[in-house]
Amino acid sequence: MKTPAEDRCPTVRMFPDYADTVLWFDDPVDYDLAGLTQGLVRDLRVWEQSYYESLTPDLDWKSAELARRFTVEGNRLARRVADELGDGYEIEFTSYEKNVPARRFRGTGPALNARAAAAFDGLAAARGAEQDEISRARTAEQRGENTGWFAYSPLSDTVFKPPRAGRE
Repeated sequence: MKTPAEDRCPTVRMFPDYADTVLWFDDPVDYDLAGLTQGLVRDLRVWEQSYYESLTPDLDWKSAELARRFTVEGNRLARRVADELGDGYEIEFTSYEKNVPARRFRGTGPALNARAAAAFDGLAAARGAEQDEISRARTAEQRGENTGWFAYSPLSDTVFKPPRAGRE
């Protein structure tokens, strides 16, 4: 039996934030890189634009009905993204409507869009490699491997470290 941590899958967050995309996977995910179907991308763009048009200059909703429509459509689109990516990803939709909690969606089977799943698999692999590198650097620092005095020669790309005490 899997623990909740083992059953956890990567999370794609979905919300408008002036990044020309509503998809976030740590960073904004450009639609051209996401691999989603053209129809879904078009609907995500229309939904995002409707969000901006539903706000006052002070970034308040023009009406409660516009806020409700934003949430309903966001839930519907999050379900579509989840279906395209399949059960290997979770989509978290955060509505800006007051008192509406974030919702999570997950495909019920394999990805309906293999191209999109492959695109996000690539993003997940890159994110994992970056996290591994950060972890290795922290471990090396904890062992004292990246501390102390050293000299660096940029022309030869050489690092010169003084000998460690007790080593000759």
